[in-house]
Amino acid sequence: MAEETHDPIDLLRQSISSSLPSVLLTAASEPTDTLSLAAYISFPQPTGEPINLTKETPTRYTSKAGSTNEFYNVAQLWLAWTERESGVRDYLVKGQAGGVGYVSVADRRGVVEFLQSEEGVSDRVLPKGHDKEKGKDSTAEGVAEAVEAGPSKAPVKRKYEVDVKDREFCKKLRAEEVELRDRNSVMRTCGSGKVNNFEAFVKGIMADRIKAFRKSLESSGGRAPQSQSQNTDPSRGAKKARSTNPIIMISSSPTALITMWNVKKFLEQGIFEPSDQARQNEALNGNTKPEDMVPILRSRPGPTGELITNKYYVVDGVEALQKFGQDAWDRVICVLTTGQEWQFRPYKWQQPKVLFRNVTGIYFQYNNEPTNPAVKDWNVTEMRIDRTKRHTDRQVVADFWQILDRSKRR
Repeated sequence: MAEETHDPIDLLRQSISSSLPSVLLTAASEPTDTLSLAAYISFPQPTGEPINLTKETPTRYTSKAGSTNEFYNVAQLWLAWTERESGVRDYLVKGQAGGVGYVSVADRRGVVEFLQSEEGVSDRVLPKGHDKEKGKDSTAEGVAEAVEAGPSKAPVKRKYEVDVKDREFCKKLRAEEVELRDRNSVMRTCGSGKVNNFEAFVKGIMADRIKAFRKSLESSGGRAPQSQSQNTDPSRGAKKARSTNPIIMISSSPTALITMWNVKKFLEQGIFEPSDQARQNEALNGNTKPEDMVPILRSRPGPTGELITNKYYVVDGVEALQKFGQDAWDRVICVLTTGQEWQFRPYKWQQPKVLFRNVTGIYFQYNNEPTNPAVKDWNVTEMRIDRTKRHTDRQVVADFWQILDRSKRR
């Protein structure tokens, strides 16, 4: 599958900085979204076949400072990057479920910063082929070679060493942990933990009301009397009108140009802001997680010159789409794709050719990138964004709305 001459760290950094994100593959080379089911991490290449590495492939990133014999594997670095926005608890749970371990909480931030940095330099990453003490190659290939050297000598099981930083962090986390409570626990217990007893309320206030209700039943022949408000209020029981605002689905891939971080500014103001930059700006304002549903207001002149404002909703997953009700898919008018078929697996239409016969498909990419061959037969419109010329963004957005308007008239 993979060639040992390819460095896992170089491949992972290349996939992050380019528009060709890595993909998880099963042992049968089928795409999967679940790390525990994956056997390989596939790195598409601009030219040629993709490079597939087993998820246990060791890297040059040492798991302990100063160590030259303990390294994180490629799946652990991949997980640290893809779950960089997750909380500590969710990250640890996903790492355990993945079956490959995870980057320690103390190292997690350093790994993310290293993977996305332009320099690609860290004191925790050994240089390729450099190991003066042992005179042996300590790159990922050298480590893999040592592991595959043969069963001549059984490896010695190392004694578990507690990471002091992780232990102190977990203690602090448990001390600040807030127990979740539902309506039943609130009703049953008070703040001191004592069980609430509503017997006095039932026998006191409610007893008189129950007696009065029974007497009214006897006097009315067994039919419950209606209050005056029920008889005279014509609006009682009227159903609220269902919203019919159109919905735009976007990809949840971290490599997508249009994400929940920058979609509102792009479609409302006609200004493209790279997703990472938009996320950092929101973090300065205290927003560390994106909204799962973003409203978009589109204003345009009407036939007689008056200003018309239409409302759209943007979501990046079927979980948020379900909040709109059972007919939510009837309101989806557009899907933005990154060219990865895993995006469509939870959709109503899972095959790209079927999906884009029912909704409008848009594929955004930078203007200097080659055409993605995967979307050529998908009936999607390719739209290009300039990396530096922000004055061209408004025309791109205007073309986007015109495409949606034409698709609604068909």
